[in-house]
Formats: sequence, C-alpha cells, structure tokens
Amino acid sequence: MGLNNQGPKALVNYVLKQSKGKSEKLNYILAIQGILAGIYISLGAIGYFKIAASVSDKGIGNFLGAVVFPLGIIAIVVMKAELFTSDTMVMTSVYAGKIKFRKIFKILLIIFFSNMIGAVAIALITNASGIFSGNVMDMVIHKAIHKVHFPLAQLFFSSVLCNIIVCTAVCLAYSYSDELSKVVVLWLGITVFVLSGTEHVVANMYYLFTAYFGGANISLGGIAYNLVVAGIGNFIGGGIIVSGINYILAYKDIQI
Repeated sequence: MGLNNQGPKALVNYVLKQSKGKSEKLNYILAIQGILAGIYISLGAIGYFKIAASVSDKGIGNFLGAVVFPLGIIAIVVMKAELFTSDTMVMTSVYAGKIKFRKIFKILLIIFFSNMIGAVAIALITNASGIFSGNVMDMVIHKAIHKVHFPLAQLFFSSVLCNIIVCTAVCLAYSYSDELSKVVVLWLGITVFVLSGTEHVVANMYYLFTAYFGGANISLGGIAYNLVVAGIGNFIGGGIIVSGINYILAYKDIQI
C-alpha cells in the first residue's frame, strides 16, 4: 500500500490543488461531473435497499447493505466525479486565502443541484423499471417518511456527524497513492457512515425522490426541508470542522 505518510500538511496541499482545479473548470463540466456523482451515489443506494430489504434480520440486512453502498463513492473518487459532501472540503482554499468564498459558494451550489439532477434521474428510472417492489419500496417509503419528519436539531447534528465521517474517509483515501488502498479505506469509512444512520444530503436526494415518485405520503416541501438542513449540516461537518481542523494542524504550528 502506497501511503503518502506526511500528515495534514500533505493532505491540505493536495486539497488546495484539487480546489484550484475545480475553480478553473467550466461550469458545465462541473455540472456534468456532479450529475455523474448523483448517479453513482444512487447506484450504491439501489444495492443497499435490494439487500437490506431481502434479509429478515434487520441488523444483518442493514450491515450487508452498508457493505454494498460504498460502491457509489468509490466510483466518484476513482472516476473523478464531483460530490457535494466531499467537495465541501474546498473551503480549505478559503482558509488559505487562495480562493474567494463567493467562488467556492458558486462551485458548491452547481455541484449540489447537479447531484440532485443525477439522483432524481435515477429515482425516476428506478420507479419506471419496477425494480423496487413490495418490501423494498416499503423500506424506501418508511425511510423517506422518517427523514421528512426528522426534528430539526437531530437532523442538523446527524448531518454534521455524517460528513465528518464521510470526509474523514475521503481524507484517508487522498492520503494513499494507489487505487487499491483508496478503495479499501473508502469502503471501510463509508460502511461506517451507512451503519451510523446519519444524514447524507445526496443519498437523501435519491431516497426521498424515489419514495415521492413511488407514491409516498410526503410533500416537496418536506423533501426541501430535509435537503436544506442536511446540506447545511454536511457543509459544516466537512467544510468547517474537518477542513478547518486539518488546515490548523497543517499551518498553525500545532505539534502532532
């Protein structure tokens, strides 16, 4: 395994390089890569539901589904797609004074809405194809109803914790130079995220719209509530907490 064992400074320098690359992309390229990321996350979610709903023991079903779900984010990292949750770490470039917050905000908005396009497209195809039937769709609808009625504080803090886990996994992947090592640490980290049951805004885009198109008793207002709060929480978890701590460790003379 090829570990670039240079700690937070090497990681922050890598993120800064990635941030510069994102800031120089044409908007339509960011959007296309964002749509792909929404698609990839949705494919992982399809695997999760098909497995989790097919096992009578809910704990075992959730575990097996959690093992399959990481396919989506592995595809995103390997195929260089743009996912809102991990891309919140471009905030590092704001802390370093390299890119203005206004520019970063625009990048994240483009990625957020293009992720949604990808997730909604797969939600439509999922329903049109009929691959979710019976207990699988029942599970999706049950999860969606729970999400749109999640109390505000719980939803917010669950979303913060979610992206601390997800961005930690992505940071570990960035620390390795070979693809196999990236896949292994991402698989472990994203499995932990799924098992935690925390709120990932892009995964929720797929869950909620699949349930909505499948006839769930949820409104577009309820979907918007979940996605806005989860998006803000994910931003704080990845863009403020994970990125901020790594930047401080790398450049503010803290001994580690």
